[in-house]
Amino acid sequence: MTFMPVFDRPPTVRERSYLAALAEGQRRPSISGQAGHMCRKFGWCEVIYLTPEGIELTRSALPGSMDPIAVVKAGYRAVGFALTARGKVMLAKAEQVGE
Repeated sequence: MTFMPVFDRPPTVRERSYLAALAEGQRRPSISGQAGHMCRKFGWCEVIYLTPEGIELTRSALPGSMDPIAVVKAGYRAVGFALTARGKVMLAKAEQVGE
């Protein structure tokens, strides 16, 4: 497998809107597509899963040994996205620059 480094860059206007929507509490913002893809790629947001017991967990809260196949086999269902700490920092920086 080829390793592709991820270079950090500020979010675009559309990505900033996506991050702001997540910060407001929306789980599946209507602004998606490339903005949502880049959000996950740069680690600004992560998936929220609903367990069979009805508990919501973020991807980072799952055991590290659970790959995507194990998540499906365990009966977890993706219900939305949440900002990561990195995403909150990027949103704050973008808002400061945007002022």
